Amino acid sequence: MIFYDCRISFEYFTNDVVAEVAKKAPNLKLPQWMKAPRPSSSKNFWETEVIQEFNSALLESEELEKVAMLIYDARQMEFGLIIATDSMERITPTRVLTLFKIFLKEDFLDDEEYGVRSVRIKSLREITPAYAFKLFSIADGRNRYTSYVNDWSRNGLFGDEDFTFNFFRNMDFNFKDELIDAKALTKKSALNQAKQLMLDQSFTDELERIYSRSHPKKFAGIPIHYALKVKNSQGVMPIVNLLCRALYTNQRLVGRCISRISEITERAFEDSDIDSAFKQAAGNTLVIEMRGSQEDHANYASCYHRVVNYFSSLVKKYQQCTQLILVEESDNPGFSPKFIASVQDEVQLVEIKEGAGNRDVAFEYLKNLAQGGGLTAYSDEDLQRALGDSQTFRPSDLNEIYENLKRDNLRNNIYTGYRDVARVRISGDNLSGNDAYKTLQEMIGLTDVKKLLGEIIDNFRVQKARSRAGLNQQRMSRHMVFTGNPGTAKTSVARLLAQILTKEGILDSGNYVECGRADLIGEYVGQTAPRVRSKFREARGGVLMIDEAYSLVDDYRNGYGDEAISTIVQEMENHREDVIVIFCGYPKKMKDFLKVNEGLRSRIAFHIEFPDYRADELVGILRLFVKNDGYEISAEIEEKCRGIFAEACRKKDFGNGRFVRNLWEQARLRQSSRICRENDGVEFDREILTQLKPEDFDVNAAEKYGVDERAIGFARKI
Repeated sequence: MIFYDCRISFEYFTNDVVAEVAKKAPNLKLPQWMKAPRPSSSKNFWETEVIQEFNSALLESEELEKVAMLIYDARQMEFGLIIATDSMERITPTRVLTLFKIFLKEDFLDDEEYGVRSVRIKSLREITPAYAFKLFSIADGRNRYTSYVNDWSRNGLFGDEDFTFNFFRNMDFNFKDELIDAKALTKKSALNQAKQLMLDQSFTDELERIYSRSHPKKFAGIPIHYALKVKNSQGVMPIVNLLCRALYTNQRLVGRCISRISEITERAFEDSDIDSAFKQAAGNTLVIEMRGSQEDHANYASCYHRVVNYFSSLVKKYQQCTQLILVEESDNPGFSPKFIASVQDEVQLVEIKEGAGNRDVAFEYLKNLAQGGGLTAYSDEDLQRALGDSQTFRPSDLNEIYENLKRDNLRNNIYTGYRDVARVRISGDNLSGNDAYKTLQEMIGLTDVKKLLGEIIDNFRVQKARSRAGLNQQRMSRHMVFTGNPGTAKTSVARLLAQILTKEGILDSGNYVECGRADLIGEYVGQTAPRVRSKFREARGGVLMIDEAYSLVDDYRNGYGDEAISTIVQEMENHREDVIVIFCGYPKKMKDFLKVNEGLRSRIAFHIEFPDYRADELVGILRLFVKNDGYEISAEIEEKCRGIFAEACRKKDFGNGRFVRNLWEQARLRQSSRICRENDGVEFDREILTQLKPEDFDVNAAEKYGVDERAIGFARKI
């Protein structure tokens, strides 16, 4: 559907005009109809009566088949007219004038009330649906002009449905449109521009076909559509614009509008707004970016299946009259594989790839971008510096480089008060103001763990600083594995790490989500993957800790556990920038778990081993428990507990910190019983309540952790 904005001016006889003619030529014999009394030419009459009748007549005129006209603005002796057509023919001023004169003759030229005597087209220009919507809004706000805005429907043009522009405000996809240059593009110029854009040979081959002399120079339908493959969306529109200009020049398109649907959510199906967007793109170009929305989806083939089915049905329905360009991004393919597969049997697709060029060609490309875009000229040195050390570039790379140049130019050359912001400084206080970091450092033992975590945190901080400074970053995974026996503080450290990275601004939300098999595995087919994705969304901007991850492994292939692990691997990649996954578990079992999926092992950057505590470290942990709970412990008690811990350390899976907590809880129970027994009928004072005795620790906590002795020499020194 093609939209036009048309300004029509005319002259008409009013009582004032007739009086003026009679005054200047009193002997002139006037026709009878000119002598008939007519209303005043006042603006109020013109807007409230004439425009209403004009619009009513326009909507009902049988002469305007496949063409719709609506007056959106009115002044004395001039109309502002919206014209829409799906006749698959370009509207010319001559055609508009012919149609309007036929309409005027039927309803106004011979009507003595109006006395219209001449009409001409002041201007006629093609407009986008967005601009047409703006003009509709103007008309809708001026009810004295028209009452037909919301009911502008015609048989053959809109069918039985009301004309709508609601898709401009749709929350399930983004819609933008623009017009290409109307100036004819020669084949030589098109090939030169393709070379400058570093486009692939597939694009040049298509230009040769578009400019073939054997093709008709009149629109006869859309013979083929395009699958455009690029690195990212930065390089899409220059390619699309050049392609559409060539098509328009060769009468392969009726209109100059390019409509672009992007950020498509998985809810964008069976939506009348989408159908309207396709319908109103008839005769023009519709670009569909298949990367999906910014929401995170693990398996586009499954969670987008309804979107794929709906969009493919519309593509098949409108392929004869709408030029379709399906965009697939290598950085984020989204649902493109499934979508292409669903339409390729019924829709003829020509694949066009983004090309690449050497440094000299890239320099000229970047220079052309810079010349048309800013308040500050870039020197050749600036552009060469922006290209870095690379020798091969794609258009997407160069558009991204140019966006970075513009950003830095705003800060450094235009809003110069912000120049210092670019000088990112890394705090030298070693996180001394971070309470979580301080808590981590005060934890008993874990010397090697703290050292490695400190290095990891420093690395994250440096990468963040490089990003803020506009420098290249080392794109690396941030996921981790914590291995250790029970009670070695894996969970506590994971929680503290989330807080530390949030305080440093490395994590956005600081969300900390713990989960295990029961949280991830569904009860029925189809429930597992959504549960996993839900946990990742819940942890967005923070840490997702998966405890005893090896419990996900089933005893048979292709079970729910395999589905969970595969989904986790995909989500780890999708969320590598905004979620840190920490797998926790026993050393040997975690080692076996990582062998289950090669992709899982390759996505984990850091392996941190949590050692068993020594007896003296366990005494330190006990000392903290006692202090935090408001009790007092003597040296005699500490020595007694050291012996208990030494014995426990020789047991297999003795529990480490959990063993200490268990011992402490049993000691408090024994102390309570002792106090009640020794002070029957006596009011308890503070000293009695806080005092502990060695006999309170006569418990058998060590025996509950088994009797398997460790091999001689395996136990750590105490």
